[in-house]
Amino acid sequence: MERIGFVGLGVMGQVMAKRLMSVGYPMTVWNRTREKAAPLLEAGAKWADSARDVATASDVVFSMVTDATASEAVICGPGGVAEGAHSGLVHIDSSSIEPDASKRIAELAKSKGLTMLDAPVSGGPKVAAEGRLGIMVGGPQEAFQQCESILKQLGSLVLYTGGNGQGTTLKLIANLIMGVAIQAVGEALVLAAKAGIDPQRVIDITSIPGTGPQTGAMTTRGPRMIQHHFSPVHFSTNNMYKDLSGALKLAEQYGVCLPTVSASREILRAVKSQGNGHIDSSAIVTVLETMANISSLTPKAKTA
Repeated sequence: MERIGFVGLGVMGQVMAKRLMSVGYPMTVWNRTREKAAPLLEAGAKWADSARDVATASDVVFSMVTDATASEAVICGPGGVAEGAHSGLVHIDSSSIEPDASKRIAELAKSKGLTMLDAPVSGGPKVAAEGRLGIMVGGPQEAFQQCESILKQLGSLVLYTGGNGQGTTLKLIANLIMGVAIQAVGEALVLAAKAGIDPQRVIDITSIPGTGPQTGAMTTRGPRMIQHHFSPVHFSTNNMYKDLSGALKLAEQYGVCLPTVSASREILRAVKSQGNGHIDSSAIVTVLETMANISSLTPKAKTA
């Protein structure tokens, strides 16, 4: 089997690497802090001292890092994957970054002899552990075909979207929908609480399969909003803000108006301004509660 390398071992990186190991792929890993690699090393992964060394030991290298600056650093910077490039090596960047940045990094990687695919994913850690991610891939088709069987171990839906940057473009569009949906969930729950209806009833009535209001955002974020449980299990406020900003930049490039995305981003900005950018984006409900003059989603009795 192909030798896999993984650079960037945050929550999703760890789960994706472990998933590939579970189906038999040899794994070499690197992360800025070695401590995060401990579970993978215990499971049999090999440690490398740099992203360059990961590349030297691998046939395919994944990266999953925070932003475009980090992506460029681990791929094309000193000690990066490109420095360890060899014939046939493909780099798959699963980071969620702006399309223009992804294209620029791919061109820089190409100039250093490294073929790159952008392959951001849709789905959280639980979905990743089960190999059911949605994966959107951009880059040379030959490289995609070379890596398709590996990607299908991570995702139940693997879509080739075209040249470099197209995967990250589709990812922004998908996250646009999620960001607006989370905003709608928060608004619905706050309105219910203000009207004297238990917000859990909103979750119950919108969970019926096949009905119009059913949404994954309500299922996954609704309970977290009610419980005020905002640990960054799903997608942090900073990351959602980054992606909605990227979507708005893309919309400006193509002359498209995205009014609901703009509004959703402003509520995320308010959470960030409170110093809570690191917590789950479902924390937008706290801003909506303040605007509605309630302290929580505890139902309030109606007044005559």
